[in-house]
Amino acid sequence: MTDNKKNVGKQDDIRVDANDPSEVEYLHRQFSDRSHQEIREAIEKAGPLRADIIAYLQKKK
Repeated sequence: MTDNKKNVGKQDDIRVDANDPSEVEYLHRQFSDRSHQEIREAIEKAGPLRADIIAYLQKKK
């Protein structure tokens, strides 16, 4: 699935694609103490919703 960076909206805001390096990097900047692989694993375990991923990463501190 190709993501058009010019087509942003609510759906794009609330979901994270583990296969998109820019989205993984964005979360990595928020959680700089976590590796990119840990971020990808969090996406796989918590699901694609950004709020769930952030809650999962905060809980695992």
